[in-house]
Amino acid sequence: MDITVKKGEITTIIGPNGSGKSTLLKALTRLLRCSMGCVYLNQEDLYNIDSKKLAKCIGVLPQRHCAPPDFKVRDLVGYGRVPYQKWYEHNTEEDEKIIEWALKATGTWALRDKSIQECSGGESQRVWIATVLAQQPEILFLDEPTTYLDIAHQQETMKLVKRLNHEAGIGVVMVLHDLSHALEISDRIIVLKNGCKYGEGRPQDIITPKMMREVYDVDCDVVQIPGRKKPLIMFKEIS
Repeated sequence: MDITVKKGEITTIIGPNGSGKSTLLKALTRLLRCSMGCVYLNQEDLYNIDSKKLAKCIGVLPQRHCAPPDFKVRDLVGYGRVPYQKWYEHNTEEDEKIIEWALKATGTWALRDKSIQECSGGESQRVWIATVLAQQPEILFLDEPTTYLDIAHQQETMKLVKRLNHEAGIGVVMVLHDLSHALEISDRIIVLKNGCKYGEGRPQDIITPKMMREVYDVDCDVVQIPGRKKPLIMFKEIS
């Protein structure tokens, strides 16, 4: 496949289970080495870039993450500043300002003195996003950020992603299963099928009844509702 991820945009990778979405995300972020081909960041081979320099460009939140249960939220978010520090250095005044910004940007400032174990699922997800934000990356990579969250927390996470993109100018690349979220929030969508790129483009151009049949083996209509910018997916009635 040949794809391009751009700063300042929200790009969502979709496709059926096992189509290669998380594998692609790992390849793009150097968590998994490609057996063939190359990944370039600003025309430079990803594997030629110093780790600290790379961490200042991209932030990655995998599907599964953990921290010692007694970790305070503020301390966890502080680890996002490691790429900017030497091993013997402590947080500077500038670091503290950025940690505070990351906490406030994700709505987790009130949780700063709690342990990560005391946070709910939605709170915990926002704290982890704050940790990656503290890196001040140009592009944020999120692997299924709404997994295991209820509907309210899914909406909350999607609103946060959109706000970070619009207000802070951070590019976002996500793997999502929820196609309604992908339609609503994305600037561009990449569709995978059997480990290959099926299509890439604007949500309204890519998510079509034809794509749904050929990729997901599902019959549906994609309907434009007056007053809405993005269409809605209407699945056939289950009989």
